[in-house]
Amino acid sequence: MLRKFALLFCLVLFAVVLAPPATAQTPLTRAVIQTVRNQVQLIPRQQTPRPAKISEEMRSEDAISTGQASLAELRFNDGSLARVGESAVFRFVPNTRNFRLSNGNLLLLVPPGRGTTQINTPNAAAGIRGSALFVRYVPDSDTTIVAALTNSGIEVSNRTRSQSSGLQAGQLALLVRDRLEAVYNFDLNQFYETNELAQDLSLNSRDPQITDDRAIREAFAQRLHRRIPAGIAAVRAEILAALSQPQPPQTPWIQLADLEQFSGVRSPSS
Repeated sequence: MLRKFALLFCLVLFAVVLAPPATAQTPLTRAVIQTVRNQVQLIPRQQTPRPAKISEEMRSEDAISTGQASLAELRFNDGSLARVGESAVFRFVPNTRNFRLSNGNLLLLVPPGRGTTQINTPNAAAGIRGSALFVRYVPDSDTTIVAALTNSGIEVSNRTRSQSSGLQAGQLALLVRDRLEAVYNFDLNQFYETNELAQDLSLNSRDPQITDDRAIREAFAQRLHRRIPAGIAAVRAEILAALSQPQPPQTPWIQLADLEQFSGVRSPSS
């Protein structure tokens, strides 16, 4: 009996040792400002806003605000890349993986394996386990648009969490006030070609010479004269995989320009 118990104990211990580790949550603690276009302000916690500078650090509870025709690009300590579009206010919560967008639009690229990330707007929440999504919030109509760019377990919900829906790559959710109004299919290639936050990143390029981080950084640096963060190759691989997969046939389609009809919401490509 004792021998059987010892054998069982050894088997359990062996299984525990060989079990794959759970995905660790990498908390967000800081971000470095990599790109500033036109009017971008850094708002340090409980301090006066000031013009943002390249290579300046943004800490938890600091905020970034942008003016019209402006853009800020942030690189986080976990390798994630956030591009904040015009007329936006954006911050992240200390020692979590939570972002807050209270106006404007956001393109978020999260390398796989960093844990679950949540983006909150005043009327919605979106959870993502990596790697790419677009979010826009319009305060005048209390409207949020969440567009999934990869198949990475993206889940959206309304303000009170009474409605929720999963999104596959090439689907977007429209949330107005406290209601999840609809889920649509949209053209992913059109998004990458026209969206001001994505169009210069060549995320949907199938150039066989751009296959790893180093090649991507070198190719982008030649064109953009700046360093592209490591980890983007893994995101790009998931983006290319999503482009080759069919979108749900039962979901209605929407043209990105048609989003303008929703109470002042502008197309993500505008």
